[in-house]
Amino acid sequence: MRSIELVLDPDSDAAVRAAWDALTAADLPSLGRSGTNDPHVTLAAGDALPVPDGFDAPVPTTLRLGGLLLFAAGAGRSVLVRAVVVDPVLSAFHSAVHRVAPDAVGTSLPGAWSPHVTFARRVRDEDLPAAVATLRATPLPETLTVGGVRHWDGGTKTVTPVG
Repeated sequence: MRSIELVLDPDSDAAVRAAWDALTAADLPSLGRSGTNDPHVTLAAGDALPVPDGFDAPVPTTLRLGGLLLFAAGAGRSVLVRAVVVDPVLSAFHSAVHRVAPDAVGTSLPGAWSPHVTFARRVRDEDLPAAVATLRATPLPETLTVGGVRHWDGGTKTVTPVG
């Protein structure tokens, strides 16, 4: 799978990693456990997404976080994320990404996309209260600063900065 993603500036990246570390310290699932994840917001995902040359809309400079969300991850398990609020700048950029990468999966298309920052995958239902309490105790800023755009190729494990 390939993806086009917004990545965070060093301060926002560190804030998300602090939340990952807090989950790990509480012996809960966390994206910080793998050591290979970077905090990001996926804009498009698909098997054949090209590395874009550029976009016809400006890259957002900030992302406003919304509330905690759960995505289904199998029986009795959830993915724990914070929503990203879609403002006009993010919406326009997301559409621009899909003009240069039209073969994305349906869940990343405009109108179906739920932008988010992921904190943990496969959290057991019985661990959700502890995970939520841990994230509450490690507050994030309301606004994250965007550090750039990247193309991720999961097949070759290659990151290509875009723009």
